[in-house]
Amino acid sequence: MTDQVLDSIQVFGVGYELVAEDPGVFSPWDYGIEPHSICSSNWSGYVAGFEVRDRRLYLSSLSVGWAPPKRITGRDPAENDPLGLDQYQPQTLPELNGVAPKPISGSYMLYTGVGMPLDYTGRLIGSGDYPDSLEGLMEFVFESGVLIEVIERSQDALGNSS
Repeated sequence: MTDQVLDSIQVFGVGYELVAEDPGVFSPWDYGIEPHSICSSNWSGYVAGFEVRDRRLYLSSLSVGWAPPKRITGRDPAENDPLGLDQYQPQTLPELNGVAPKPISGSYMLYTGVGMPLDYTGRLIGSGDYPDSLEGLMEFVFESGVLIEVIERSQDALGNSS
């Protein structure tokens, strides 16, 4: 099984990969973005980057697998359009917080510098070391988009609570 690319978060200048989100933080579908699964390491079709500034949670970046719709086959193309390319209109991705996506590689589009505040209530578990390791686990608790608690969870996960 292929390891999946994980969402990430920056908290107090330290980066973590998110190994658990309860509930999920962000859904691109809520913003009219329909990601495509382009490769086996990203079945969701997107990877989000979050940051905490002044205890507030923001979406900072979003990489989206994107493939424009294919032309409709089985129809006779117009005489002046032998490939049938005029039968569809290319899909465009909407802006997020005033930021338009840019192509990066293959079929991926990237939103950077989004800075969109999120009204998230829930818990995020981040790994500062390796996502497959139980060391370096931190729990971030949010209420209405505000970070209210940070708990070091490595010892609990390892069964060494004190």
